[in-house]
Amino acid sequence: MTGLPRNTSASIIACSGSRPIFRYRCANKRERWCAAMDGKLKDAMPVIERLSAAGHQAYFVGGCVRDALLGRPIGDVDIATSARPEAVMAIFPKHVPTGIRHGTVTVFVKGRSYEVTTFRTESDYDDHRRPSDVAFVDDIRTDLKRRDFTVNAMAMDADGRVIDPFGGMSDLERGIIRCVGSPDERFREDALRMVRAVRFAAELGFRIAPSTWRALRRNAGLLRHIALERVGAELDKMICGADPDRAAALFIRSGLWRTTKTPLKAPGLPACAGKVRLSDLAAGDRRWIALWAASNVSPEAARSWMSRFAFGKKRMRAIFEPLQLHAAAACIPDTRDDWAALALRHGRQAAADWLDVMRALPGVSPVPADRLERWSAWLADMPAFTAAELALDGTELAEAAGRKGGPWIKRTMDRLLLETAAGRLPNERRALLERALHILDTQADGKDER
Repeated sequence: MTGLPRNTSASIIACSGSRPIFRYRCANKRERWCAAMDGKLKDAMPVIERLSAAGHQAYFVGGCVRDALLGRPIGDVDIATSARPEAVMAIFPKHVPTGIRHGTVTVFVKGRSYEVTTFRTESDYDDHRRPSDVAFVDDIRTDLKRRDFTVNAMAMDADGRVIDPFGGMSDLERGIIRCVGSPDERFREDALRMVRAVRFAAELGFRIAPSTWRALRRNAGLLRHIALERVGAELDKMICGADPDRAAALFIRSGLWRTTKTPLKAPGLPACAGKVRLSDLAAGDRRWIALWAASNVSPEAARSWMSRFAFGKKRMRAIFEPLQLHAAAACIPDTRDDWAALALRHGRQAAADWLDVMRALPGVSPVPADRLERWSAWLADMPAFTAAELALDGTELAEAAGRKGGPWIKRTMDRLLLETAAGRLPNERRALLERALHILDTQADGKDER
């Protein structure tokens, strides 16, 4: 667990019923608190101040408060206010009514944008995804009550005072992810919260409270109501996050992989072979490559599942071209020609990514380490990966051969590319042209010899 920063402390300043509200102190002076404040919170302070000057309550809320208390880098800064959307738009001339029905206005201050949302309650969730009824309220505590987890249900004012009606600071100190109120109710309101519980636990190094975990397991079937695009966005944050190995393990243990709108097809429980640590790889798509390469899930099943993540064609190719190469690598002879043909088939980047993953995680590799090193050297020595990178083009070849254009040009250029990639032919115009003419003279229409 990261824990609260050493130069901060909390003391009870008031009670709401039996629940304490905490004061967050930074050397007891606002000046020193502001000096120690995260840069993103400092940049957003004018939004809080302008709302307050107009007579409205205004607070930092959600993840930015959690991360400020943990001393973590802050992502987006969200602000909650008692001001109604119309008042927010009047105070900030530059704005966009991004979610006006739900009380959210994006305001622009000094070239930066911030989402400002009116205190609200929510009810009647449609399909376990979104509220159909929103009511604006005047109390920040009522607004915090609708949030997912206690560590995200805190608010901080301009002086650094934290309003914490649900024990979020205590859960931060103990390293616990716990739902606000009834976990069954929170998960039934928005089933994606179950996936978020796993992500927060892995990212922060926290435990999931037993009551929250049991409710997650009970309600796992509700995840079928959530678009795989939203689930995929959460999974991507996990795999590219601080502890992808724990995230994957928790997601599998939760059973959520079985209950997505399109379930992941796996022979039994999804598992990874050998001692694989995704965190040994830099955050990015190579972790996805390693995950599926080590998994007992087939590449076809993985691609089918992830195709609904809305990653885009380019990114899907970046993940699955190396996996196709992975499947073929164990079957080819250890010759430069065969490796060159395989690398050309899947592309320079796919080959490089696959080699990097295999060298970082040798327990996943289908070939021995010395072969990986040899193939890496051959890859680095390949001067061209497409015919366009050759020092001879098709027009020059047709003119020199005295032939009209046709399929023979591509066949001949592909042959030149393979021989160049395999190190048997230099990427020089004269050498390429001589070899091309020899192929045409000795092998009908540029076809390979039989």
